[in-house]
Amino acid sequence: MKKKKKITKRRYILGFFAIVALLAIIRLIFPSIVGERYSDQETAKEEKADNKEDKDSLGTNKRSQANIVAERGVDFFNADGSLAEHPLKGVWSYKDCAPDSNASHLVAAKQFGVVPVQNIADAEKRKHELVYIGANPYYKVRKLQASIPYLVPRAAALLQDISRNFLDSLAVKHIPLQKLIITSVLRSKEDVVKLGKHNKNVSPNSCHVYGTTFDISYTHFEPLEAKVDDDRYKKTLSEVLRDMRDQNRCYVKYELHQACYHVTVR
Repeated sequence: MKKKKKITKRRYILGFFAIVALLAIIRLIFPSIVGERYSDQETAKEEKADNKEDKDSLGTNKRSQANIVAERGVDFFNADGSLAEHPLKGVWSYKDCAPDSNASHLVAAKQFGVVPVQNIADAEKRKHELVYIGANPYYKVRKLQASIPYLVPRAAALLQDISRNFLDSLAVKHIPLQKLIITSVLRSKEDVVKLGKHNKNVSPNSCHVYGTTFDISYTHFEPLEAKVDDDRYKKTLSEVLRDMRDQNRCYVKYELHQACYHVTVR
């Protein structure tokens, strides 16, 4: 009886590669033998289920986005994810909806403000009390003649919220975007003296000396998309300020002759 030959490691490896080569040749000659579906493809049933899951996820994301925006007070989307319509209404009276007296502004200014600064150099030394607001993506500070671009942190936060809400309101009303223009901010003692030379009615005890007050133009805006001159921007600004005042965030006075809203943080 003949003894069976033992398969060596070398013969096993050679046989393995021979089989692989043979299968590769068969696939090249008859490519249809492996079908058209690869390992990362899905069956029609799996693809349909995934599409449904994607649609459900998209709807959930839109609803979540609507909820997030609603928490900020602006509804960009309806509950079903469609774009919400926000007609422009304005306020029934600019003056009556921003009626706060100078006395009311002054009480808040003294409560939340700083000791009046001497000049801009003094303001720069008091950065623990004041925030520089001269450069901000949400609003533009006009070239100031008799004030310097500093506010107390509480007022700086208010100004940013007003400016962001204004842009949000323009967006949902489909109005070309324009930024607010700030015309007056913190007045130093030097600024008060300078103003007093030209205007004897300027008070050294103005709210502006406490860093709590700023003026927003309601006739001029800084275009981001297109320059548009109409009353939609004034109406939108009046809505935003009315809402902020109703939330007890600020006092607001409608200045007729200076064409601005006079705003003091609360």
